[in-house]
Amino acid sequence: MNWIQSLTKAIQYIESNLTHDITVNDVANHVYASNAHYQRVFSLVTGITIGDYIRNRRLSLAGQDLLLSKNRIIDVAMKYQYDSQESFSKAFTRFHGITPHSARKQGHRLKYFRPLTINIVIQGGFDMASNREILSIAQYSSYESDPMEKLLAGAESPRVSNKIKEYKKIEPWQNYFLCSAICSVGLKLGSGIDDYKFYANFTGDNFTYLYSEEVGNPENLQCDSGVTSYFFVPQFVKKAYAAFGYDCIYISNSEIKKDFRAVMNAIKTSVDKDIPVLAWGMGNVTCSMTEANGMIRWDRYDPLSEGCLIGGYDENDVLYVNLYPGPERLPEDSVDEYGYSAITNGLDTTYGLFFAGEKLSKTDMRQNYQSVIDSIPTFLTLPPTEGNCGMYVFGKTAFATWAETLETDSFFENKTDEQLNGICWNLHSSPYCCVCTSSAYDFFKGVTEQYPDLTMAATLLPLYKKMQDYKDAIWTIQGGFYTPIDKLRTHEFRVQIADILRKMGGVCDEIVMAYGEVSETN
Repeated sequence: MNWIQSLTKAIQYIESNLTHDITVNDVANHVYASNAHYQRVFSLVTGITIGDYIRNRRLSLAGQDLLLSKNRIIDVAMKYQYDSQESFSKAFTRFHGITPHSARKQGHRLKYFRPLTINIVIQGGFDMASNREILSIAQYSSYESDPMEKLLAGAESPRVSNKIKEYKKIEPWQNYFLCSAICSVGLKLGSGIDDYKFYANFTGDNFTYLYSEEVGNPENLQCDSGVTSYFFVPQFVKKAYAAFGYDCIYISNSEIKKDFRAVMNAIKTSVDKDIPVLAWGMGNVTCSMTEANGMIRWDRYDPLSEGCLIGGYDENDVLYVNLYPGPERLPEDSVDEYGYSAITNGLDTTYGLFFAGEKLSKTDMRQNYQSVIDSIPTFLTLPPTEGNCGMYVFGKTAFATWAETLETDSFFENKTDEQLNGICWNLHSSPYCCVCTSSAYDFFKGVTEQYPDLTMAATLLPLYKKMQDYKDAIWTIQGGFYTPIDKLRTHEFRVQIADILRKMGGVCDEIVMAYGEVSETN
């Protein structure tokens, strides 16, 4: 049985037994797999653990039961395998943000977590193997906050204000800003790894190629910063923290609002320990974006979605935050000598906070690297998915859409130099920036040297070398990173780049197919 059939069978088994007492071990046994191995495979492919999937589905169905039936709450609790009404109510409230009693009066506020489906799409005859795409989409939005109790916030800090003065700052040129923030936290905890791209392996940024779903990128979507700038996926951060040996405590925006004072106390406690708190998205951020007719236009972000670091506080709950834009895009004198911007009410709209938890008893880097390798097909074959700016496509589809955009003359004809320079970034330079930032080839070189027994790494190394060579070929044609405006007007020049992009899309196919070939030989 291949892994697609295995996952489908597991999901069907879970769906048939949601009102019965089933365990993760029961699911693994049903598909004749070891418990630990199957939990890892399920989580990597779907983006959610087996336990969380069972819990989310039960609580979703329990909400429907309460809304549509007259069953007592205790009866619904028992039906979905909760041993008491109290434990059910706590879990229900965490999931839906509303108590079971209130659910019947305010049913429109209930969440619904759909069953996962895994599809194989095969296109064409004879050559169908090279066109196989394995599509898997996870319900990221339902990822649950860790319980507030894990924060161990303690008493209010005796300090009125405090700032972490020595830390690695986020730089505007880095692109993978969430990974940069993770790197800074890791250094403070003694990781010794001063390379933000190292963490881009665990978040998936190094292996994600994306573009606007629509040819011509009419919504001007940014594509320069990998997957973590546009999609809020808390488990990516947890995975990266584990790589430097620490647990990670995720607190959602809804949990922040439930007990703002406890969260502020936890931030203060962490800062007092000289450990920054990572925020995915910070609200109430003002940036200078454009200057026209002598006037500067200021844009307010709520939130500015990339990862940032909270490294200070004062007595009025002002937070000092290290943001990625840098002084050149922030109001004059708004960045202090330590790299912080003062943000008021920034937690109102942040996507979530990440606190460093306990040090893990053991870090198995070989297993961590294997986990990275196992996750790559998911990033290459995601179906069209909505991010915080609009709809994106991935992998081969992204390269094909990007190429078609360059081949369409109407996007580039009858434009002034200023107009063409304005659209060049979103049509071409932005996704090329993402390709240039990726260090996937370096990752596989390092892994094959350190762990020569990881067969899949050795198989993928030459494929990612091809991706790097194609990236360099575009650089040579353009004469650098930026595309000269006079060349961009030329159809032949753009078609030349589009041809390379389609070849890169073909390599995405080769990478995905390589997993099936290695699986069959094993």
